Order: sequence, then structure tokens, then C-alpha cells
Amino acid sequence: MTASEDIVSVSGLVKHFNGVQALADIHLEVAPGVFGLIGPNGAGKTTLLRVLLGLIRPDKGQAKVLGLDISSQSLQIRQRVGVLHEKPTYPPFMRVDDYLKMVTELYGSTKTTQKLLDLVGLSDVGGRQIRTLSAGMNQRLGIAQSLAGDPELVFMDEPTSNLDVTGRDEIIKILVELYHETGVSFFISSHNLSQLEKLCHNIAFIDAGRVIEKGPTGEIIDKHTSGLYNVVCSNPKSLIRAFESDPGILVVGTSGIDAVTLC
Repeated sequence: MTASEDIVSVSGLVKHFNGVQALADIHLEVAPGVFGLIGPNGAGKTTLLRVLLGLIRPDKGQAKVLGLDISSQSLQIRQRVGVLHEKPTYPPFMRVDDYLKMVTELYGSTKTTQKLLDLVGLSDVGGRQIRTLSAGMNQRLGIAQSLAGDPELVFMDEPTSNLDVTGRDEIIKILVELYHETGVSFFISSHNLSQLEKLCHNIAFIDAGRVIEKGPTGEIIDKHTSGLYNVVCSNPKSLIRAFESDPGILVVGTSGIDAVTLC
């Protein structure tokens, strides 16, 4: 594919699970760069990622990743992309460097373990067992793993979830640096607009399996600035659960220890 071609192209994707519609006629074009797919829990973000990776088949519609058809060329797609799943797990007693060496060998990659560790700010932890890493370090390890095969595109599902404010900011900073240093494109799903606006060139809102708005991040943010609210409360998780059931709220996420961002 050329530099000007879309890294993801989706037309009319539909997916049901046990009669429940998870994706409803999705249409989406994603240019090279950093793209954010934003929506509440259950909106269809993870389902769309799994369809694009060829892990599940859509009921209807077509999609291409890096110019390759998801139905007939899923193996070739997975050879050219990296993936960071939500809440990844690793062998706890394995050393960090041994684990990354194993992953690079599986890919047949020429990337060294130390280079991967340097890219994500884990230069000095290669000799530690994975079980000794903090939550933020674990997420950095996941990013390093996603880069092990020299991908052109990395899919990330909620890369800043379950981290505190400092941890989330560190991950965003690393992703910004990785994009500028390596040129790899990112397709990132999240429920937190306040995090992705610092990173993404383009974003799309998804809710109830439908893409309801998409465009350049700055334009979307400016358009909806008057509709963004920070609510300070003692129990943000409970408030999020309450608001997520409201179809009129497009984005729900924590923007601090005791604050919730609503759109």
C-alpha cells in the first residue's frame, strides 16, 4: 500500500451475538497516523477490533486492513500488524527480556530485546521477573510486544485502562514518541476522550454499534467543547456506571482521581 492509502477501510459491517446487534452498518475510513475509536463500554469497540483482526467474522459487510481483505487475507494482516489487548496477561515468573526474545523469535524479527525495552522506557528491567512489574510497566511491556514484529499498524484496546492518572499520561507520552520515532500507525479504542485528544490525529465516536461522528480530532473537540463537562465526585466509578446506561451521553471517562468527563 502507498502512504496515502487508508490503513483501515470498512463498509457496511454488521455483527450479531445471540440475536443482539453488536455492530450496525459500520462505515469507516482511517488514514495513516494515530486514530482513536471512542465510546462507552459495550459500544462495539472491541468487537470491531476483533473483526478487523480476523478473529471473528462479520455477518455482513466488507473491510480491509493495510489494503488486505479481512475475510480472505487475515493471516497476511496479522503478519503486518501488532496488537495490544485490554488487560493482557504474561507468564509471571518469566524474565522480561526472555519473554520479549521469545516473541521476536516467533515473529522472525530482527529487532533486539534491548531496542524494544528502550522504546518503551523499560531499559533497566530486562532481568526482572514479569510478576514484579507495576501496572504501568506491564502496559509498557504490552506495547513493546506489539512492536516486536516491526508492524506497520498497531491495534490497541483501551491501552490506558486500569492505570492512575500518572500512568495514563506516561503511556500517552510513550505512544506519541513512538509515532514520531518509528512512523508506525495506531488504531486505539478507548472510552476516554480526554486522553486520546492529546494523541490522535482523527477520532470517531461509536455507540450502540454505530459510528455516530468522525473527523479530525481538533475539529471534533472544537465542535463539542460546549458539551464537555467535568463532574467532581467522591466515587467516580459509580457515577460512570450510572451515566454509561444513558444513550444521550457519548463519552464517559475519568479525567482525574475524583473527576468524570462527560460529553
